[in-house]
Amino acid sequence: MGALGSLASVGLNLALAEQAARRQNRSVEGDRDQQVQAIQQNLDDERRIATDRLRRQLATQRARAGAAGVASSATSNAVLRGLIQTAQADNQARAADAQQEVDRIRQRARQASRRNLLELASTATRASFGVTSGRTSSLLD
Repeated sequence: MGALGSLASVGLNLALAEQAARRQNRSVEGDRDQQVQAIQQNLDDERRIATDRLRRQLATQRARAGAAGVASSATSNAVLRGLIQTAQADNQARAADAQQEVDRIRQRARQASRRNLLELASTATRASFGVTSGRTSSLLD
């Protein structure tokens, strides 16, 4: 009967370890999702601000060009195109930075999940060796 009790203890320990690993993974995934959502919200806010800034800059340049009587000149159009291109490049750079941060967050979450899986496998291995050697330790102790 002692072996059966040990086997039951190993099974219980393994089930508890698996449950703890699943709980930990859900927590890591929740944290990851919150961080990604915050980054995306921040990026959206920055885009809105940049778009408003660009509109103001374009309006200012158009007003200056109109006041100078060169509103439809090639130089005026080149200045406006330059402002637009600069704004687009800034938006692309911000988006690339945000994507890199999201990728880092996701990588850390995958690593944490792998660690949890390895810890679960390690617990199972220790538990099975404990049964074969006649020693067991319970997670409930």
